Amino acid sequence: MSKKSRVILNKRGIANMRKFYGVVGLFTVCFVAGFAFLKSNTDEYQITRDPAAVRNNFDFSHLRGEQLQEAVRHRLLAGLEIRKNTQGAGIGLGHFVFVDEGGSKKLACQEFQKVFLSFEAEGVSVGGDKPQMEVEGRCDVSSDMSRINALYVPVQKILGEHPGDGEFQFNEGPKVTVRFANLPEEWPRTWLLKSVKLVNESASEALVVESDEVAKTLGHPVVFSW
Repeated sequence: MSKKSRVILNKRGIANMRKFYGVVGLFTVCFVAGFAFLKSNTDEYQITRDPAAVRNNFDFSHLRGEQLQEAVRHRLLAGLEIRKNTQGAGIGLGHFVFVDEGGSKKLACQEFQKVFLSFEAEGVSVGGDKPQMEVEGRCDVSSDMSRINALYVPVQKILGEHPGDGEFQFNEGPKVTVRFANLPEEWPRTWLLKSVKLVNESASEALVVESDEVAKTLGHPVVFSW
């Protein structure tokens, strides 16, 4: 092999080595960055599930008795939001932190597993009875902890069915059950919120905001129009 050939091979070897180390370096940087990103997101997720990290205006751990009940009722309803799309609507509630009977600070959705929203049809009656609708779903806290994740009602799917007493179960996303009673021959299109209930299934306990408290707390009715 000539001296010129050896020089060319050496230059190629150096170039290949530089390319190899460049790829390794890039992989290392990406790996470190990805790990740091994942760790920060994981830490954030853990923090947002820590009752001690909740904002003070949703933390009722210092309240007891009627003061606590009033604050909880107001927070649930003041945070209520109905977001519609072409297929249905999501109904969300306000979330909060409190102290249970054992003195432990808890998120509402740590204590209560289920949410029940009861509605009554407006301007319609069957044999003197108002049509009733109940929406049931899991109590899941949103990422910012100030809200309970919305229960999604697939309105268009329901309207595609013949009106009748009974229930529908939907499992496309988080499971939601919608029950109806006293329905007329056509689906009612305007529903008024009558009560909100959070249920602890294991302890058979419930936190209930009744119909008169809904109007009293908000100063106006909550209307769910289809």
